[in-house]
Amino acid sequence: MLAFSVLTDAHFHLACCAENSLEDSFRGLESLSYYGVSCAHDRDEFIKQEALSAKLNENENTHVFCAFGMHPQLPLVENAGFMETLLKERRIGAIGEAGFDLFTKEFKADIARQEEAWRISCELASVYGVPLVVHCRKALDKMFRDSKALSKIPAVVFHSFTGSVQDASSLLKRGVNAYFSFGNPLTFGDKSAIGCVQKLDVGHILMETDAPYQTMRGEAETKMSAIARVYETAFAIRYEEQTDDGFASEKKRAFSDTIFNNFKSAYGIA
Repeated sequence: MLAFSVLTDAHFHLACCAENSLEDSFRGLESLSYYGVSCAHDRDEFIKQEALSAKLNENENTHVFCAFGMHPQLPLVENAGFMETLLKERRIGAIGEAGFDLFTKEFKADIARQEEAWRISCELASVYGVPLVVHCRKALDKMFRDSKALSKIPAVVFHSFTGSVQDASSLLKRGVNAYFSFGNPLTFGDKSAIGCVQKLDVGHILMETDAPYQTMRGEAETKMSAIARVYETAFAIRYEEQTDDGFASEKKRAFSDTIFNNFKSAYGIA
C-alpha cells in the first residue's frame, strides 16, 4: 500500500460510513495523501456529510469533496431546488449519484421519476460546469441515447462501471469526457470490470470503494480504508505484478500518479 504515492476514492458515502465509526472506517489513511468524493442523496445526509468532510479535511493529507444527487433508486425530484442551491453556493463540486437503475421491477416502475431526475441532473451539470457521477444498472442504452447531452458536461464519472471495454470506448468516441470507476467487483472476479482495467486507456480509469456498500464476503461494511485493497487489486490486474521489489514499487507510484491525475481532471481539481 505504501508504495502508492496517493490514494483517490472517486465515489463513496461519508455520512453512511460514519454511522458505525468514521474513525474505524478511515483508519490507516491518516498519514497518506488521500483524496475522495462523497455523495449524499437527501438533505439530512448532505448536512452530515458536509460537517464530516470539514472535520476530515483538518488533516493536511486528507481532501474530501462533497457531491449531491437524486439517486435513481429513490429519485427525489423535489430535491432539485436544494441541489441547485448547493451549486450556487459552491458547496458541492459534483452532481451525483444520478442515472438509472432498472435492476428490479420496483425500480423499473419508477422510471418516470428516474427520467425527470436524470434530465434535471444533466442540465444542471452542464449549466454549472460540474462533473456528473453516474449510477447505471441495466440502462447503458440510455447513456448512448443521451450521449449528446453528456458531451456538454465537463466530465462524466461512471461509478462502478458495468459495461464492456467496447461500451466505454464507444462513449468516448461519442464525445463524452468519460471516466470509468472500479472497486470491489474487481476482487469479486467481475469479468467486465477486470477486462476494462486490463484494456482501457489508463487515462480514463478511476478507483473507488462505494463505502460502506459493495461489501466483500464476511464484511459488515466496506470501509473507506478499503481503497488501498482496490488499488492493489487493480494494479495486479493491469500489470500482472504482485511482487514488492523496487521495480514494482516504482510502477505502483506511476500507476497511482496516473489515477490521481485522472481524478483531478475528472473533478476539476487544480
